[in-house]
Amino acid sequence: MNFPPRFVRAGLDRLDAVQQRFKPSAFIVAVVKRYGDDRGGMYAALITFYGLLSVFPLLLLFVTSASMILGPNSAAEKRLVNSALSQFPVIGPKLEENIHALSSGSWLAFVSSFLFLLWGSLGITSALQMASHRAWRRPRHEEPNVLIRTGRGLLLLAVIGLSVVLTTVVAGISTSGYLRHFSVLVGLGALLGGAIVNLGVYFMALRILAPDGTGWKSLMPGTLVGGLGWTGLQQLGGYLINHQLHRTTEIYGFFAIVLGLIFWLNLGAQLFLYATEINVVGVQHNWPRGLFEPSEEVKAELGEAS
Repeated sequence: MNFPPRFVRAGLDRLDAVQQRFKPSAFIVAVVKRYGDDRGGMYAALITFYGLLSVFPLLLLFVTSASMILGPNSAAEKRLVNSALSQFPVIGPKLEENIHALSSGSWLAFVSSFLFLLWGSLGITSALQMASHRAWRRPRHEEPNVLIRTGRGLLLLAVIGLSVVLTTVVAGISTSGYLRHFSVLVGLGALLGGAIVNLGVYFMALRILAPDGTGWKSLMPGTLVGGLGWTGLQQLGGYLINHQLHRTTEIYGFFAIVLGLIFWLNLGAQLFLYATEINVVGVQHNWPRGLFEPSEEVKAELGEAS
């Protein structure tokens, strides 16, 4: 007896044919299939790994830079640091307890540590470049060399830093004295401002990682999905992390914070890769695609029709 039965396979073939004719479902299926073809899960795990190694050097680098520019323990520095740590719901306060600015007692030691942290922070940007290169199916000889990869990595870090500054500005405006009387409108305004910042960050990051010659209009679908998706995750982040770490803190202790960080980084990595694949599928017109291989009967019908 064949499995699945013939009538089941026929029904699945009809369902597959319907989804291929319906543009929204055909596009979504193509993006999901392309994500699998490009080993998106593997690259998301790789980005998560490098992100875990890079997040502490990056935060230490950011805190040190804020302390140098704005002054140690200043109100502006605290607002900027809190804005950066707010990107990590629930676990942000724990990270703040373990991240402190570098001592500037010796300039040689300070500069050496600063450069080492900068090098460590470029790990996640290198992983993002590798994943994007694979998603766009660029030939191996077009892989960026060390200088180009480092330059793009620094640009990505600059975009991240700019997003934190803009988020701090939006939060500062929303909590100003007069506006506190309009809590609902202020909340909506802060949400809208945060969404605009996230959209801008996603667009710049996707633009940096896209192949040369890619038009800005081609990047808009992924920008909208990624920027708005990240805004939604930020709003639901506390629930997601708490749900993921339910009852694990008392069992794993501090390692529960690490698990929460891994979960959050992987979620962000998958969202960014799906945003990239949306742009790729749209530019290269890789749709519609079937959910699975058609049955022998469908292949025979297609052969007769041709």
